Amino acid sequence: MAKRGDQKTIKVEGTEFLLQHPGLLESIRMRDRSKNEAGSLIEETIYRELMEHVVFLKEGGKVDFEYFEENPGFQEVMREAMSFTFRN
Repeated sequence: MAKRGDQKTIKVEGTEFLLQHPGLLESIRMRDRSKNEAGSLIEETIYRELMEHVVFLKEGGKVDFEYFEENPGFQEVMREAMSFTFRN
C-alpha cells in the first residue's frame, strides 16, 4: 500500500506527471469531501482533490481543469491518480 510521500512517475501523451501520495488519512479525507449527501462520489470534486494533492507536472507545477482544456490525457491521468491514491 502506498503511503504519504510515495511517488510514481507516469507518462501520458508525451508529458510526464508526478503522482505523490498524500497519506492514508488525507486520502480518506479527500474521498469524504468528494461525496454528496447520499454518499455518491462527485467526479468534479474528486478530480479537483487529486489535482490539488496528488497530480503534479514532473517538471514542477500543478495541473487543473484549465491545464487539461489545453493538453491531452485527462482521463488517463485521473485514472492513474485514483488507482495510486485509493487502491494501493
